[in-house]
Amino acid sequence: MIKRHNVIPGNMYNRVVRGNHMYTPVVVVETGDHAHVYVAGQTSTLPNGDMGGTGDMGAQIRIVCEKVGQALDAVGATLDDVVRTVTYTTDIEEYYRCVDERYKVFDNLLPTNTLLGVSRLAHPDMVVEIEAEAIIDLDRLRIP
Repeated sequence: MIKRHNVIPGNMYNRVVRGNHMYTPVVVVETGDHAHVYVAGQTSTLPNGDMGGTGDMGAQIRIVCEKVGQALDAVGATLDDVVRTVTYTTDIEEYYRCVDERYKVFDNLLPTNTLLGVSRLAHPDMVVEIEAEAIIDLDRLRIP
């Protein structure tokens, strides 16, 4: 049997339009003896809605990776459980210059990654967005 859980961690920004959340930050799908954890694209938007790291790719990568970690932690997963990421950036060359910030977070087990250059993200000051997928054993799963 498959069970789906939509999780909105309290410590994360989630845009609301006309009283409705725009998306679910974390979706967990339980299958058999494990769970797939899907983390929506994270940006450097802070919990209060302000933009962190404006004009600084390295700072935004750091903030984004921390937010991915927080989203995973909300359901019992860690960054070491991540098997796939998709990274969107408005400046691929600058991303490569700052990629060491990503290695500070994904330091043990590198997930697969797709890197995409885009003309713009959801806010003009955003320069990087990362979505992630993780797999964990059910005994570690915590649904808030």
